[in-house]
Amino acid sequence: MNPNRKRIVEITTTGLFIAIIVVMTFVPNLGYITIGTLSITTIHVPVIIGSALLGPIGGLILGFTWGLTSFIKVFVAAVSPIELALFSNPLISILPRILVGLLVALAAGGVRKWLKKEYPGDIAIAVLGTVMNTTFVLGAIGLFAGGTLFPQDKTLTTILMTIVGTNGLVEIGVAVLLVPVILSRLRKVIRN
Repeated sequence: MNPNRKRIVEITTTGLFIAIIVVMTFVPNLGYITIGTLSITTIHVPVIIGSALLGPIGGLILGFTWGLTSFIKVFVAAVSPIELALFSNPLISILPRILVGLLVALAAGGVRKWLKKEYPGDIAIAVLGTVMNTTFVLGAIGLFAGGTLFPQDKTLTTILMTIVGTNGLVEIGVAVLLVPVILSRLRKVIRN
């Protein structure tokens, strides 16, 4: 592929993924599915796919887009007062998502080289990206809101960890089912 065409494909692909992230953020129950006490995130799937395809710069852009849209969403469509209290802090809503986009992009190349096959590498990236999101967001909550929002309340901490653990397993399942299949198809389209 010639350099000009490659650059146009990268810019177009980045724009498409930004649009997908925005739509999934603001269309109810698309990027963040709420079922009772469960709040399942599916928006991490296009971020993982786009970051793996586009590399570190694309990963940074998509991670920032995800973080910024989740920051804006909390002011226009917060599900609960706790969500508003937590995600109105950009260190919790934006910073972890930037890290996810960047680190997934960096890890994608390394994992594929290490495993030497795309499909198992894509499964590993799906799991890694999902676990990173959960870990980074929870870590940011602990660092930047833990003491003030949840002061030494073991019961609340146990409840939150149970919910997050349940959500995390569902989110990993969704990513493992979708990321390898979509990445495989997109690579074929982009290479042609």
